Amino acid sequence: MSCCKIIAVTGAAFFLFSVQAEARPWTNEKYITCVATEILNGNLFQCVDSKNNQHLIKMADIEAPELEQPFGPEAKKWLKSTIYNQKIMVKVRGSENDYVLGELYYQKKNLNREMIRQGLAWTDRKNGDSMYLRLERDAHSNGTGLWSDVFAEYPADFRKTHPNDIEHLLKIEREENLKNRENASSAR
Repeated sequence: MSCCKIIAVTGAAFFLFSVQAEARPWTNEKYITCVATEILNGNLFQCVDSKNNQHLIKMADIEAPELEQPFGPEAKKWLKSTIYNQKIMVKVRGSENDYVLGELYYQKKNLNREMIRQGLAWTDRKNGDSMYLRLERDAHSNGTGLWSDVFAEYPADFRKTHPNDIEHLLKIEREENLKNRENASSAR
């Protein structure tokens, strides 16, 4: 094989590998494909699959600020503007309490990593993934998002004194969605 053909084949293989690294639906890993129906905060949402099964999803490997924390509303707003009523894919990584832990993909982009890149989440302290840690370090170095607040508190520490109430978060989100639908109807 000539040198140019080897380079072309190597380049094509590298391109395919880089595309596969973002989303790998053809592997044996478990995925949930669903439509995001309620966004509870910056890393917790509910979605419905094609069989009408509801899934409560917590984004794995990240900790977004709680709604009562600085940048909590911004994290929720960003996530909602990105995935609400959109078909998404969740790579299941496990389960915890009443929710599925997973990596969220939308338009072949890993949104867990994007939340960290945007300064809207920390890397979960239990996560040793160097990609997540590098993204957090870069966002922190640049003072991006929550990293502009020198007093930012890690969400798991905040929850020790302010525990989440999933039912309350769902109620707030449903009321907000209903109000938005009513406003959209009256604007027509």
